[in-house]
Formats: sequence, C-alpha cells, structure tokens
Amino acid sequence: MREKWSGAYTFGEARTGHGQLVEFTCRPEDSEKIAEFLKQVRSINIPTTGRISVPHGGYGRYTRYDIVQHKYAGGGDGYIEALEIRNPPDGRCGYVIHEYHGCSGSGSVFYEFRKCEQAIAAWGKYWGSPDRPDNLLKCKGLIRRVVCNYAMDPWFYAVGDQLLMGDFVFPDVIEEDATYRFGKKYVVRDRDETPMIKTCVGMRWVERGGGIYGDKKTRHRQVFFDDGTTWDEYSMKPPELLTESKLWIGAAIDQLRRLLAGRTDKFEIPFTDGGKFIGRFIPPKGSKVIAGIYEVKGLFQKGEITKEFSGPFNFQPTTKAPTVEESLRLVAADQGGTITAIHSIKFMKRSRGGRLVFAGYYDRDQ
Repeated sequence: MREKWSGAYTFGEARTGHGQLVEFTCRPEDSEKIAEFLKQVRSINIPTTGRISVPHGGYGRYTRYDIVQHKYAGGGDGYIEALEIRNPPDGRCGYVIHEYHGCSGSGSVFYEFRKCEQAIAAWGKYWGSPDRPDNLLKCKGLIRRVVCNYAMDPWFYAVGDQLLMGDFVFPDVIEEDATYRFGKKYVVRDRDETPMIKTCVGMRWVERGGGIYGDKKTRHRQVFFDDGTTWDEYSMKPPELLTESKLWIGAAIDQLRRLLAGRTDKFEIPFTDGGKFIGRFIPPKGSKVIAGIYEVKGLFQKGEITKEFSGPFNFQPTTKAPTVEESLRLVAADQGGTITAIHSIKFMKRSRGGRLVFAGYYDRDQ
C-alpha cells in the first residue's frame, strides 16, 4: 500500500555503485541518507511500455517499442532471437536477428533484413551453427551487421526517454571528465596500431578486482565513442586528442575511403613544411584490362532510394573509364545515380555491344 505523501520535499541527485546518475525526490532530512544508500545499488531501470516475453530461460529485456519476438533460443552465455519491431523510428529497419552474450562480455550484435520472413528463415537455419556469423552474412535479404560492443545497447532496447545515437542507445552512465570530453574528436588506435578518428560521447569510471580471490581493486576510465565502440584504460593505448598537428590523419583516412570507393585514384595532403602525404593506386606491371562481359553486383542509389543491382555488364575500356569500376560509375552517373558499393566483379567472356542499365537490374529479393 502506498504511503500518502505529506509535507515538504526536495530534489536530489546521486550515483549508483555502477556510476548511473539518478534523480530522486524525498524529505529534506533524508537526502544524504538516500544518496548513501544508492551507492549499494548497481543500477536502476524504469520499465515503460512492456517486456519481451521469452518462452524459455531467464532472460528478458524492457523496451519502449512494439516488438514481436518470433524466434528465441538461449542458454548459458546468452541468447539469439528473431524480432519484428513494428514501430521503428526515423526509417530504421524493423526486422532483425539479435544476439546477446553477457558472461563473455561481447555484448550485442544484430543483423538487419529486408523482410520479416527472411530474418525468421535465417534464424531457423543458423541459430545453432558454430559458423553463424559468417553464414548469416550470406543470407538472402541481409542488409548489414551491427556490432554494439558490450557497453552499448541496440536502439530497439531503449526505454523511457533514453536518447538514440544512430544504431545504439545513448549510454546513461556517463560522467564528466577533463581528459575525455563529450563531442571532442580523438585518434584511437586498435590493437594493430591502426589509427581511426572517433568522437567521444561520454566516459564512466569502472572498478576491477576486489573479488573472491582478493586481488587489488583498481579504478579506471571507460570511454564511449560515436561508432558504438569503447576504449578501456585498463588494457589499451590511450586515445589522443585530435589537435591541429594530427588533423592530417583524419584527412588521410577520409581521402583513403574515397580512393577505396573508387571516387578517386590518387590524393595528396600538403604539410606546412613543404612535405606531402601521397596516396595512389598503382596496378601491377604487365596487367591488362580485358574488354568483355562481366558479372557485377553492388548497390545503386538514385535520390533517397538504394537498391541492389546484379547482372551482366559489357565493359569497353576508355580514357575516361579505364577499369570496370570506373565504367560502372560513369554509367550510373549518366542515369542520374551513384554506385554506393561494389560487391563483386567476375569476368565471364569477351564480347561487344550492350551496357548495363540500372533501371533494369533485378533484385534478388523480388
């Protein structure tokens, strides 16, 4: 039975033992007592619109979206499910296979499909396969795979008034930090020392150790980035703030992406001391471009619509388009669109005449 509230009250803020910032109201004399108590609580979640009904196992997730769970399998380390999100916001895909592993620390990964029945079919075929990730990437109707990392939740499991950040739920456990600041860009290096430019969206303090084995308890930073990845101060080289002296790294990465996408064949980045960073593709010596029929697959975009193309393409090298890739992009431009991705190009036979018309391509899902 709820107690009827009477008298004055005050607003307070405190953090749980896991670093989650919560707001509460209470009698003025109880404020410090409640703040101290919250340190004993790991985290607090407010159920809003409903709970996913899991047919077996002890797993369940709250969400503010209207979700139908068509398939589920779980046990031990986590679960895998086929979901239909009936009210996805902002054009997000509503048909996904979601896989979660908690104990291993790998977190969530989900696969988007063009149709609900395609997601269900893929789940039924591969949910128990040891090669599931590779097999799912080959399934009919797959749009893409999204890795959420163990510290981020997928957007469709947002609750209450949590903000969405692309494919993820904006983390609600972030804290202020003088070193890693929200909105600032950093040079982040992976384990192979490959640099990437990422934007910081928050930081939290994490404690390790002090368990049953009596190891020393340590406190370190965990930083969240806009692509859903995190950096852990415990085990990885620290990110560097993107200063003017390092801006060329971001420019080089952007230009390299253009080169890999076939939008340019070379680029230069000048330095103030007169030096240059030059990137260019050089084909192997003695290589020949063969005119003929090629089997091509990729993505073609016109306006707001992006579709897959697949079919034969008659390639004739010219000075404007000396490669199959450049020729494809030239044809796409003539038709008022662009090639956003080329998945494969296979030589079939020598021939003449005829060109691929993207308005006439077939979609493998139709």
